[in-house]
Amino acid sequence: MNSVEARKAHPASAAFEIVTAITLTVGRGPAARSIADTAGVTDTDLVADIGCGPGAAVREAARRGARAVGIDPSGAALWLAGRISTLRRADRVSWTPARAETLPLADGSVTIVWSLSSAHHWSDLTAALGEIRRVLVPGGKMLIAERLTRPGARGLAAHGFTRSQADALAEQMTATGFAGVRIETLQAGRRKLVIVSGAG
Repeated sequence: MNSVEARKAHPASAAFEIVTAITLTVGRGPAARSIADTAGVTDTDLVADIGCGPGAAVREAARRGARAVGIDPSGAALWLAGRISTLRRADRVSWTPARAETLPLADGSVTIVWSLSSAHHWSDLTAALGEIRRVLVPGGKMLIAERLTRPGARGLAAHGFTRSQADALAEQMTATGFAGVRIETLQAGRRKLVIVSGAG
């Protein structure tokens, strides 16, 4: 069943997905610019955005001259990303449905992989990190950015990483074979982000 058929079969869940995707467009600009700045995106890059949602960071990479592919399991989010990109006449962008654990990209095909506020949803971090290493060119960059959250936060306030979760991710990235793993925090609009990065 494709995403259109799924929306027809389950209109209530499809409506919820679309509303959720629309709410994700609010306030994404500063975070998208921050991750692109941290990655040092240039016109020689091919960027893969895992969990791209409505595509703000994908379009930011394209604005800097890169080619960029947005990857998300939500058909509604990808539909919205495509619509916004068409309205804004964004080019050098593409969209594909998939999860972090099974990336539909060739080995060694991208120079930068990033995830902005989606890694806390991944079901299998070990598999996702293995896939990211597989698709990166040697020495390619990987960045995982999440809202910095407080220990014990609940509900929406828990959507992100605590500092100890970021530390654990950095350790796992090193164990997976990423080099030069580092953690930094920065302010992106109203959000405080923690970014864990490394080289494949």
